[in-house]
Amino acid sequence: MKDSISRRNVLKAASALTLTALATGNWQRAFAADRDTLKVVFPTTETTYQLPYLVAKDTGWFDEHGLDVEELFVNGDAVAMRSVLSKAADVTLVGPPTVFQAYANGAKLKYIGSTQPRVDYQILGSPGIGSVQDLSNRSFASAAPSDMTTEVPRLVIQKHGGDGNKVRFLQVGGHSARLQALEAGKVDGTMVNTLTSVIGQRGGKVKVLSKVAEEFPDMGYVLYTGLSDVLDDPARARALTTFMQGNIYGARLVQNDPDTAARILAKRVPDLSADILSQVIKELNSNNVWGLDGGLDESMISFTADILLKWQMIPAAVTPDAIVDRRFVDEALAALKPA
Repeated sequence: MKDSISRRNVLKAASALTLTALATGNWQRAFAADRDTLKVVFPTTETTYQLPYLVAKDTGWFDEHGLDVEELFVNGDAVAMRSVLSKAADVTLVGPPTVFQAYANGAKLKYIGSTQPRVDYQILGSPGIGSVQDLSNRSFASAAPSDMTTEVPRLVIQKHGGDGNKVRFLQVGGHSARLQALEAGKVDGTMVNTLTSVIGQRGGKVKVLSKVAEEFPDMGYVLYTGLSDVLDDPARARALTTFMQGNIYGARLVQNDPDTAARILAKRVPDLSADILSQVIKELNSNNVWGLDGGLDESMISFTADILLKWQMIPAAVTPDAIVDRRFVDEALAALKPA
């Protein structure tokens, strides 16, 4: 008799919990077994290149479509990639050099899409610099020797008839530090992302000399990447299809409604106003940087891998056939239709 009463009490308690979840609108949580989960690691704090993801996350799109995304923000591409290689995270969003280097060294990685497949770097100069060509024989703030913040400006300067080998590159640090060095007159030029460039332009001490997306449209920026065996797991595969669908939804919202996207990012980055962010996003939109169809671009892989190999930033060639996995983007686009 006591056992029968106990069972009835357990059933009543379970029913009460379910009814509470339904009454409070959390009905999906009442059936958590039917939901998918995904762990995503980002190499920086919240910023513009993550916007398609942030839009889907913060508007509740993922939640409404049965996907729980656990996000982690770390310091640097190398740390983020180690999280994926150790399987502490399912996927990461990092730059091509990190992905291609790990792949060339034997990691069984696949590139599955991107929030922002195209670079948004801008080359800035002090007011006295007339053109990119004029940066020859001048000082230039970069992040590190032989990385993209050194080699891309060198390539752009040479494209415009200057001598990139005569530029005096000084290692300064991150985007903000490089801008500050330029504003203080310690260097004559630098390369930063669009967000930092807009902030600098508002200060009136710098000007834009070149936009890298216009110079080299096929140069890659960030790639969603995961280990092949993780991507092949049926539960992860299902989650990743929903995840990429949400990213495509987010990218299209950013392109079509930059003011709403700016407000979403401003909540994550309260030290930047929605006004500044709206200006930044509109400039990014004009350069067509977003992954409106999932961000899978074979020509970007070929171009970027070739120049990284030339600069000896990766140990071996990487081809699209070897590293691209189209499954999740193709399935997402089947539901959303191409932009």
